[in-house]
Amino acid sequence: MHSINKYSQYIFDCDGVILDSNQLKIEAMALTLNEIGIEENIVKECINYFSNNFGKSRFHHVDVFIRDFFQIEMDQRATYRTQILELFSKRCKALYMQAHLTPGFIDFISSLEGSKFVASGSEQKELREVFKARGLDIYFNGIYGSPAQKSDLVAQILKQIDKPNAIMFGDAISDMEAAKNNKIDFVGYIPFSNVKEKLTILIKNNDYTLVGHWKELS
Repeated sequence: MHSINKYSQYIFDCDGVILDSNQLKIEAMALTLNEIGIEENIVKECINYFSNNFGKSRFHHVDVFIRDFFQIEMDQRATYRTQILELFSKRCKALYMQAHLTPGFIDFISSLEGSKFVASGSEQKELREVFKARGLDIYFNGIYGSPAQKSDLVAQILKQIDKPNAIMFGDAISDMEAAKNNKIDFVGYIPFSNVKEKLTILIKNNDYTLVGHWKELS
């Protein structure tokens, strides 16, 4: 990896990278599934999938829950999908206002001279509203989220830039794959990752950079 200051574009995942929100979102999804009456053993299976595939959009996760874990009739699926997405969205808005920034993040991003972007599995409109309400939008040139897949979000960002020289920061396997698919550098920021051990192995195998604190990149 070049010196961190040699890049002209910096792309950040949100959950577990900008905000310490991974566990909060896992708890929010469990509460949502409990609220609509899903059996506890099914909730556990869903949350296990949710945790291990963090970084993918909520739309992906809910579709998998309904298709692979729920035992419901086909004509009920749309209703369950709408209920889960609406309830989870309400909880996410609240938790995003409460979630702490990852330690040292503002100092780190303030030290970078290039353009900065967010590419997150979180719902785009919701994410933009929260960042604006918290005053975080001022640090970014663009904030992008689901339902588009993360690799597509990164590609969308890179298309805006003439001769991109970009790097992505993430804590999920989907983040690393998005960087790899778009042929840009990647830093795994792992203190809050749900898949720390697996991601660490993948990062080492792909010769990417792994950090436990933003200060390590200064």
